[in-house]
Amino acid sequence: MSPQKGKKLAIYINRLGLCLALWEALYPHPYSIALTVAMIFPLVTLFVLYIHRKSISLEDGDKKTGTKQPSLLAALIASSMVLALRAGLDYDLLVFSDCLIAWGIGFIVLTMIILWIESTSAIKIRLFSGHGLSIMIFVLAYSYGSMIIADCLFDNTKPEIYHTHVLRKHMTGGRRYNFYLMLDKWGQQTTPGDVSVSSSFYRKTQPGDGIDVYVKKGTLDIPWYFVAK
Repeated sequence: MSPQKGKKLAIYINRLGLCLALWEALYPHPYSIALTVAMIFPLVTLFVLYIHRKSISLEDGDKKTGTKQPSLLAALIASSMVLALRAGLDYDLLVFSDCLIAWGIGFIVLTMIILWIESTSAIKIRLFSGHGLSIMIFVLAYSYGSMIIADCLFDNTKPEIYHTHVLRKHMTGGRRYNFYLMLDKWGQQTTPGDVSVSSSFYRKTQPGDGIDVYVKKGTLDIPWYFVAK
């Protein structure tokens, strides 16, 4: 691929990644389609990077050789950061440490794939640089976000249901508010604790109301839960 075509392709993919990030963040509807596309897009971007690794890279230049190439890093960073944010806001794990092994495996596998692609590219990754740090942020964000969403979004297991009640409610945040209900003990939760809920659920729920907590096993065997009245 010529440098001019490589530049045009990189611009197109980076813009597509930014548009996808806005879709995920502002209006992820249809929800399952938006999140599934968000999971697939970085993998497709890495495949494009592999196919055109001599004309496109994750680094935009090499000072030693004077080589410059268009980078796909913006597309990967934007879509994956919002994917991780979406996973953190939309899903609650029963025990956070349960995800560490799967997260670690995903991180290692994705890092090896990127290093393998870049080892045959015209421009090599400088690990101890701004680009190197950005690539690590992408790997951390994508491996976490895709793992949580794959575990919860596609979970068809039958939930265990625990009944409890709301002790109090509160909000946190500045420009963007986060809404929480403090629930009395339920299931494995032997002490009262906060759960995050949507703004609409927060408004229609009052202290003393009964709440059902649904605990599911997870597609990747990482238990998670959600609440309903």
